[in-house]
Amino acid sequence: MDSDLFLKFFNLYSWAVASIIMIFMAAIARFYQRKFGIRMYYYLYFIPAIVFFIVLLQIFPFLGIKQELLEFFGSAISVMAGYFLYMKMVGVK
Repeated sequence: MDSDLFLKFFNLYSWAVASIIMIFMAAIARFYQRKFGIRMYYYLYFIPAIVFFIVLLQIFPFLGIKQELLEFFGSAISVMAGYFLYMKMVGVK
């Protein structure tokens, strides 16, 4: 297997896994909102998932810094969303 092809496959696989994780986090936030009545803004968890799917499917063939910034934007939002979910679930204000 060509190393370039392997790197592309690994990159696409990692973004697919990140998208699925964000969808599960949105499901957890929605469950937590419905069960305990705490506002979790679960629909905002789909923003990084959409960004990850854009990178995954390469809908916009960005090259270089544009693709890296898009990946960073999606990653930063997912970290913030995960931290927000954690803080709400453990009761820290």
